[in-house]
Amino acid sequence: MIQESFKKERIVVTGIGLVTPLGLTREKSWEKIKQGKSLLEEKNPQGLDQPFNDFVRFSQFQYSNGLKIPLGLKEIAIKDYPKFFSHWFSSPQTKEFSHRIFPLALSCVKEALNDASLELSSLPKERVGCTVSVSKPIFPPFYFPDSLNQYLKKELELLGPSSNLIAACATGIHSLRLGSCWLKENLCDLVIAGSVESSLNALFISGFKRMGLLSNFPCPFDLRRNGFMMAEGAGVLILERKKDALGRGAKIYAELKGTAIGSDTYHPTKFDSSGDSIALVLKRALENASVSIEEIDYINCHGTGTFLNDLTETRAIKTVFKKKAYTLSLSSTKSATGHLLGASASVEAGISCLSIRDNFVPPTLNLESADPECDLDYTAKQGKQKEIDCALSLSFGFGGPIGAILFSKIYD
Repeated sequence: MIQESFKKERIVVTGIGLVTPLGLTREKSWEKIKQGKSLLEEKNPQGLDQPFNDFVRFSQFQYSNGLKIPLGLKEIAIKDYPKFFSHWFSSPQTKEFSHRIFPLALSCVKEALNDASLELSSLPKERVGCTVSVSKPIFPPFYFPDSLNQYLKKELELLGPSSNLIAACATGIHSLRLGSCWLKENLCDLVIAGSVESSLNALFISGFKRMGLLSNFPCPFDLRRNGFMMAEGAGVLILERKKDALGRGAKIYAELKGTAIGSDTYHPTKFDSSGDSIALVLKRALENASVSIEEIDYINCHGTGTFLNDLTETRAIKTVFKKKAYTLSLSSTKSATGHLLGASASVEAGISCLSIRDNFVPPTLNLESADPECDLDYTAKQGKQKEIDCALSLSFGFGGPIGAILFSKIYD
C-alpha cells in the first residue's frame, strides 16, 4: 500500500544530459541555442521552395553507412557499435544487430548522472528506476520493447523498475511523468528518465518526405513555414524526491511541478485545428501542478514548423491563457536542434530547466515573416534575459499523444 506521505513528495531535477546536433553535451547544446546557432550552418541557398531531396547536399549532414547524420553526432561512430553491445548478446549472429540509440542513450545517461554528482554504486541497485524510451520499434531481430532500458540497466548494474513508453513526439514527457510517479509511489529513490531517437534512415526520411513534412529551412510560426528538418539525439533527466536531493547536498535545477497527458483522435497525422484537445492537456497540467496561468513565464512550444501544427498549438495556448497569452514568452527550439522526434520532449524538458537556471528565453530562429494567425511572442531570432520562475514544455505527435510538463524554481 502506498503511503500517503509519499504521494505528496515534491520531485526535483538534479541532473541533465543532452545529445543534440548542436553538441554532444548539455552545455555545448545549450550555449549554441542561447547564441542562436542551429543545425543549419547556413540558409538553404536554393530558397524555401526547394523540395526536400535525399540527394540535395546539406552543409549540416554527412553521408555515412547509408545514414544522413548531423555533424554534431558524428563522434558517436557506427563502427563503435559492437563494443557497446557485444557483452549482452554473445553469439556472432546477434552481435551485428545493434542500433544507434544505444550509444546515444548511454552517453546521455552518463552525462546526466555525472551532472547529478551521483555514484550509483552507493545506492541500492533495486531503488534506481530507468525509463529512457524509444518512440519507434527497432526492427532487427532479438530486440524487445524494453531492450534499451534492459541494456542501460545491465551497463549500470541496476535492478529497479524499467519501462519503455511510446507516445511519438511526446514520449519523453510520458517517461518523465512515469518516473515522477515511481518516486511518489516509493518504488525508487532515483529515476533516470528521458527519451532517445535515431531514425535518420531511408524508411523514415522517405515517409516524412512523401507526407510533405520535411523542409530545408525550418521556420516555426513563420508565414513561410513548410515543415521540419529531421535530427537525432537524446535527453535524460535525473529525478529525485526533494528531501533526498537536499539531504545529499545536490544542486537542483528545478522542481517538476506537474504533468498531464492526453490524446487527439481527429486524424492519425493531424490534430483538430481548434486545438481543444491540446488546450485540455494544458489545463490539466496547470491543475496537476497547482499553478495558475499568471505564474507561467515561458512556454517551450512543440513548434514543428508545419503549417497546421503551429496554428493549432497557438490556438490552444490562446484558449487556455486568454489575454495572458500575449504577454507570455514562447519559443520553438526545434528551429535550432531540428526535430528530434521521440527525443524532442525530453530534450526540450531539459532546455526548459536550463532556461529557469539561467533566466533565459531561447529564440525561435528563422522567424522573419509573421503569420497574422500566429501572433504571440515567439522570441523571434534572438533570445533574451528574463526572470523565469515557472516554465512549461508542450509536445504532441502522430497518433494523437499529447504531453505537457511544468518546472519551477526552488525557493524553499
